[in-house]
Amino acid sequence: MPGDVPLLDRLAQLTPVPAAAAASLVERLDEPNADPVIGPLFGTDDEGDTVVNPLVPAVLQALAQKEGLTCYAALLEGLTGIWNAAVRAAVVDRLRAAGLPQDDLLIRLQKLSPTLGFAAENHEWAREWLADPFTQDALLVQQCVVRLLFALRAMADARGDELTKA
Repeated sequence: MPGDVPLLDRLAQLTPVPAAAAASLVERLDEPNADPVIGPLFGTDDEGDTVVNPLVPAVLQALAQKEGLTCYAALLEGLTGIWNAAVRAAVVDRLRAAGLPQDDLLIRLQKLSPTLGFAAENHEWAREWLADPFTQDALLVQQCVVRLLFALRAMADARGDELTKA
């Protein structure tokens, strides 16, 4: 709609929320599995006990340990990771269709864009990616989605506090 401020711009204008707030969100919620945003990351086993997606603890630990990280920055990191994986998949499809050998994929990706070719990542991860690009990027996207959901939910929690205290 004309005149509407784009969502990311509106989120950037909110009071910064430390990423550690996202990490402690599960403890603050009475029933995280009933939450519409992060609830699908939880479930129940055959005995009725709550179980959690295996990516959640690792992502929450990373959010809690990253000094100075805000939920907004974590949200952008998540979106960026998903975007890079999507573009990388599109580029790899085209390079493979053009007959580029598997061994040359990473080199070509690095020439096209540092973020596509893992220039900032360690070489071991790049080798793992070359061995199975689909699985590696699928895992990256899943981690990014978990990061994004928790960051967004923590920002919404803080905004809810602001709106109800005003």
